[in-house]
Amino acid sequence: MRNTLLAFWILTGVILFSSCVPQKKLILLQDKPQVKEQGKADELLKTFALQQKAYLLKPGDVLSLKVQSTTPTEFNFLSAGSTTFGQTDPVLDGYTLDTEGNILLPAVGKVNLNGLSMPDARLKVTEALKPFLTDPTVNLRLLTFRYTVLGEVTRQGQFTTYQDNINLMEAIASAGGMSSYANRGQIKLIRYDNGQAKLYTFSLLNNQTIAQANFFLQPNDMIVVDPLPAKNIRENMLTNVSLALSLITTLSLLVSRFL
Repeated sequence: MRNTLLAFWILTGVILFSSCVPQKKLILLQDKPQVKEQGKADELLKTFALQQKAYLLKPGDVLSLKVQSTTPTEFNFLSAGSTTFGQTDPVLDGYTLDTEGNILLPAVGKVNLNGLSMPDARLKVTEALKPFLTDPTVNLRLLTFRYTVLGEVTRQGQFTTYQDNINLMEAIASAGGMSSYANRGQIKLIRYDNGQAKLYTFSLLNNQTIAQANFFLQPNDMIVVDPLPAKNIRENMLTNVSLALSLITTLSLLVSRFL
């Protein structure tokens, strides 16, 4: 019985050790990190050619539009802007692209933005306003750029951004960053495209990830951060072993008392 108890204690120690994540690998900006091959802050290590894909507008997208012009206010029909960034939902006050990709502007009429990038859409709206306003300056933003982050992050959920060039790491940061048990080498990206769900995987342990085309998100992307095996060991196996050890210890005490 004593050998059995010893074996269980050894097993428990092994499980505890395997479920630990060294603190030196978690704390940022340490005073004495004691890590081999320290990086030099002013030394350029590598340059990556980014493969950022410009998002192309499609029917159903919602845009906010704010126009500044030298036209007198009483004649500037867009001077107040179209979106209210307050207690109301900005999407409800924005311009929605119809089934053909048009937005309908007062006095101007329909302006087709289907298949255009945001910079090209701004130029096209500006050109459409020139016959009506003097020196128009157009601020156009996409209101329906949403993405979802699940798994080993601080704050799971769906997020909205008003920038059209957010990348994978920025999206995870907006979810509060990764937990201690996040598998940084296994990040999943689910992308919905033309009725299909496409699955991609990334490793944030590899700096080449920065140069991947899918490093930059598209609207409605879903990011899933998998857990490390250590989390399952600590939360499940360790609990079961502890219960078993407690039961065996109790039984051994009862047996030794009556023998």
